[in-house]
Amino acid sequence: MSVGIGIICGAVVAIMTALVLVPPVARSRSSGLRARFGPEFDRIAAQHHGDQKAAARELGARVRRFGRLRIQGLTVPAREQYAAQWAGLQEQFVDCPGAAVAKANRLLSHLAAERGYPAESHALQIDALSVHHPHRVDGSRQLHMAAQKAANGEAEAEKMRQAMVAGRLLFEELLRTQPQDERASKALPRQAIWRRPRSVPAQRTGDRTQTSG
Repeated sequence: MSVGIGIICGAVVAIMTALVLVPPVARSRSSGLRARFGPEFDRIAAQHHGDQKAAARELGARVRRFGRLRIQGLTVPAREQYAAQWAGLQEQFVDCPGAAVAKANRLLSHLAAERGYPAESHALQIDALSVHHPHRVDGSRQLHMAAQKAANGEAEAEKMRQAMVAGRLLFEELLRTQPQDERASKALPRQAIWRRPRSVPAQRTGDRTQTSG
């Protein structure tokens, strides 16, 4: 066999090997992202008309962008205040579900921002949350949508209730004690003042202005 033919045969073997190996590698990557993101992977794939490779590319880009996001600590008083505000909104939901959902949407967004997630836009915050809380991130999406529908007078009571429940699950995950919280609490005595969590902004609903209570 001549040297030229040997080179050609070697190249053919290399190409065939690559063709055989690439699909399993791609499937492995998609499977890994599916396991990590769960229902979020399926939702993105559905947006791409079932194209799992496209879903993997999009979610992979999110991981690269937000995977190393630095989670910020919360002091014990701050966490307690957030929890108390949410409990108050759950009580308000009985009489004013639309106003409660709108405030819960803003409170969840504020807590996420306090934890270090992007605050520039809801969509960007959702992308970042999906990387670190993939199985609960839909709670923010549901609350945001319910708040928009409530503002337009289109929200159904049961849909708003479901949004509050889903949002609470994400809220509790964000509020859960993190290693950073201990450092934040230790630093508290050295601060001149304690910066309280931002209260929920007022929102005009109908002829009345709803406040944070």
